Amino acid sequence: MELLPRWLKPARATSAVGIYLTPTRLLAIDEGDPTVVLERSVGQGEAVSVALRAMIEEQAWQGRRLSLALNRHWYKQTQMEKPAIPDEELAQALPWCMRELVNEPIESLLFDYIDLPAGPAGQQRIAVYSSEQEAMASIVQAVTPFCVIATIGVDELALANLLAPEERGLLLYKVPGQELTLMFIHQRQWHFSRTIRGFQALDDESMSVDQFVFDNLLLELQRSIDYAVGQLKLTAPDNWYLALPQRVTPIIQESINQVFDINPKSLTTDTLSPMSLPALGILKEGQA
Repeated sequence: MELLPRWLKPARATSAVGIYLTPTRLLAIDEGDPTVVLERSVGQGEAVSVALRAMIEEQAWQGRRLSLALNRHWYKQTQMEKPAIPDEELAQALPWCMRELVNEPIESLLFDYIDLPAGPAGQQRIAVYSSEQEAMASIVQAVTPFCVIATIGVDELALANLLAPEERGLLLYKVPGQELTLMFIHQRQWHFSRTIRGFQALDDESMSVDQFVFDNLLLELQRSIDYAVGQLKLTAPDNWYLALPQRVTPIIQESINQVFDINPKSLTTDTLSPMSLPALGILKEGQA
C-alpha cells in the first residue's frame, strides 16, 4: 500500500534511504549502513517538506532513491466491507466509496487500500488509507528535483516488513506521544491492531522500571488475542516481537514469558529505537 500516485514515480535510482516523517522529527536509515539512524529536528514553524529538503542537502543524498513512511499524523485508516467492484477498478472508485466516511472533501484526499482477512461471516474486507493531497504534493515537490521517490507509505504497514516473509507475528509497538499498540502481522501484511491505553509512562525516563506493574498489560494482551482469534477468526501468532524503549524491554519480556510461556524478541537495539523502525521497514519494502 502506498499513497504516491503512479504518475509521480520517476525511474528507479541506484541506492536507497528510508525516512520516517513525523511532525517534529525526521529519522532516516541508509541502506549502505542500516545500523545507523540519522535524525533531524523539524524546527518550530518549519514545514516538514522544507526540513526534508534540507536534510537531503545536508546529507548529500541528491540522486538517491527515497522510501518515505508517514507518521499517523498524516493519514487515517477506515475499515469497511470490500465493495463488489473488480480489483482493477476499485482504486479509482475509492473516493466514491468513502464520500460518507470522511469529513474532508474527497477531491482533497488521496486514497489507497489493502485487503484484510475475511470477516467471521466470510465477507471480504479492506482497510482504506486517506491522506491530504496538498500535504503529499508539498513533500513530492520538495524532494523530486533532487531525489527519486520510490514509495510513500504509512508507518503501521512499514513495520510489517520487519518480520520474515512467511511469519505470523504479534508486535507490541510504543513511541513517544503515542499509546502502546498491539499488531497482528502475517506474511508482512498488517491484519489487526489495537491500542492498549495506560502505558504512556513507558517513555518516562524519570520513572524507575521497578515501579511498573504489568498485570493489566498482560490481561489486555490476552483479551486482544482472544478477540482477534475468536471474533475476527485470525490465527494465533507464532512469534511475538517488542518494539519498545530499551530500558523496559527486559522486564516486559520476562513478564510475558512467565504468563504466556513465550520469549518475545526485541526489534530495538542500542542504536535502533522504536521511533526509527518505520524508516527501516519502509526501506525493506523498497528492497522487496
